[in-house]
Amino acid sequence: MNNYDKLGGGTAWLVWSIATMFSIASFAFSAAYGVTSTLIAEDLGLTLAQIGILGAIYTWAVAVMQLLSGPIMDHMGLRSLPYAAVFSALGGFLYANSVSFEMLVLANLCMSIGGCFAFVGAGLVGGRWFGFHKFGMMLGIVAGLGSLFNYVNQNILRSVVLDYGWSASLNFIATVIAVIVVLMLIFVREPRQPDSPTFKWPGFKVLCIEVVKSLTSVAGKMRLWWNTLHAGTTFGAHLSISLVWGPILLMQMDMTLLQAVSISSFAFLGYLIGCPLWVWFCDRVKSFMLPASILCFMQGGVLALIILYPDLANRPMFFLLGLLAANTVLNYPIAGAMIPQSLLGAACAQVNAMQFLWTGILMAVPGLALSGVGIWAMIAGTSGIDADAPTLANFQSAFMLIPYSLVLGGFGGLFTLESYPSEKNAHLREEQVPVPSAQLAPAE
Repeated sequence: MNNYDKLGGGTAWLVWSIATMFSIASFAFSAAYGVTSTLIAEDLGLTLAQIGILGAIYTWAVAVMQLLSGPIMDHMGLRSLPYAAVFSALGGFLYANSVSFEMLVLANLCMSIGGCFAFVGAGLVGGRWFGFHKFGMMLGIVAGLGSLFNYVNQNILRSVVLDYGWSASLNFIATVIAVIVVLMLIFVREPRQPDSPTFKWPGFKVLCIEVVKSLTSVAGKMRLWWNTLHAGTTFGAHLSISLVWGPILLMQMDMTLLQAVSISSFAFLGYLIGCPLWVWFCDRVKSFMLPASILCFMQGGVLALIILYPDLANRPMFFLLGLLAANTVLNYPIAGAMIPQSLLGAACAQVNAMQFLWTGILMAVPGLALSGVGIWAMIAGTSGIDADAPTLANFQSAFMLIPYSLVLGGFGGLFTLESYPSEKNAHLREEQVPVPSAQLAPAE
């Protein structure tokens, strides 16, 4: 009798569930910023500029450190995930009990360290514990569950914060994260297999060298960059409309904030269904390129209809928009099919980093266009408008920049070319060099 772990067995589901809970809870805290920011600003006397700086610090810090998280997990194994998660718990408690702008900055930096490991970490857990052929589906389920929480978050968290205050609400979420971290320290590990390696600390210098090598290997593949163009525009368009500009557009139709949020949040329910659905569909048709590209173009078309004909902006349309936007989850198995498995974390981290980068761009660009000056106003056709009192037509012109970006994303998907695993493209997944001996030690 051996003590090997069964891939896809009970232990696999336990480890994956804990890692997924961390991913959801980590995103929950970052999402709570949008709900609590004005209340924190009032209590701590922050300026609007400081509020914007805090949001930017987390978004850009995650985008930069995301590039490091994947290679680190490639070289240090899944046990690195719970140690990174400690920073999320620490940052959460710092944020919830902050008394100054400087404490909030430090808290954001701590949370970004843990946050950059969360989603990709849950994806790698799925790939390691269920087998690479299940990687895309398990990651799709993680993304879908995260979207479900976003729906709950938009409709419930605001009232909870108003009832109990921002500090108590954030302390509760931080406590949940701390409990999950303890579970991760106990349970999250690599599966024991007959020929599985044992990950050991190689030393800081060697680890840095290997991380740079991984990043260089991924950055040198042009098809992966086309893939991130598709990933960034589809994901960025989804979040920018669902969280920021969708409710603002609906409020131009004389809706209240609560009505607008209630309708736009249906995009997250569509995303919940679409994430596992599109992975399943691609497995059935054995193709990534055409489904990803067609769904991206369709996402842009539906979004353009909502913007140009706001009378159509109802719950079913936002559900459909989210359903189509879920094609962004395909970019992870697409990336994984174009590199050796030893670079899986690095490739996925590249995708996630570019999703954050494009989200920041697409959240900012419509606002810049509505300022009435600058390059974005010129492109959108809003130069010279009254920035203090923009009309519905001005909003529509500015928001159409987002569907335009999805046209770029659709072509990015086509230029990525077909990468669904087959004998024809098996060379893409061949290990080019041996896994560094400093990285792995033979299993005992």
